[in-house]
Amino acid sequence: MKRPTEHAPAERVPSEVLNAQITSLQGNAVLQGAVQHAPEHIALLNPQRQIVYTNASYLAMAKNQGSDEVYGTRFGDHMGCIHAGSGEDACGTTEACQTCGAVNAVLTSLDGKVAMQRCTLPLKAEQDPLHLIIFTIPVHMDDSTYILAAFVDDNKVIEHPHTLAEHAFAVQRLAARIEES
Repeated sequence: MKRPTEHAPAERVPSEVLNAQITSLQGNAVLQGAVQHAPEHIALLNPQRQIVYTNASYLAMAKNQGSDEVYGTRFGDHMGCIHAGSGEDACGTTEACQTCGAVNAVLTSLDGKVAMQRCTLPLKAEQDPLHLIIFTIPVHMDDSTYILAAFVDDNKVIEHPHTLAEHAFAVQRLAARIEES
């Protein structure tokens, strides 16, 4: 079987490191206060693009997709993207991922830049694809860099285009509040 072209690194942190990141972030009162009630679906990603923190809105979205496993996964892994597999073919690593707005926004922020991309996530089990806009921004906490990723429903933004700027501004404010901690 031909190995797909690797788009982004497949490496993940060891479970001890991952658990320490998750525990540290869940104990951060400033982070919780800043993002827990935000209307955007918020996830904090480690440099290996694994989810280490989410807000209630994100968890509700994930549960609606039928996924219980969130922490330690990548966005496409737990949301059921048809291009995400297991093992070597994890979210972000396949040739199809080269055009994924979510992966490319996160990679841009790993390079230290703010990004906004549209993303159509084709789902398994004959579900309708998710049409999202993702905003990403690097944040520095506890001597580490994380990626703040905020997802909004693209269909709602199309209906109300003025909200795009509002969401972008809100994500920048959240990032600033987090870094102040």
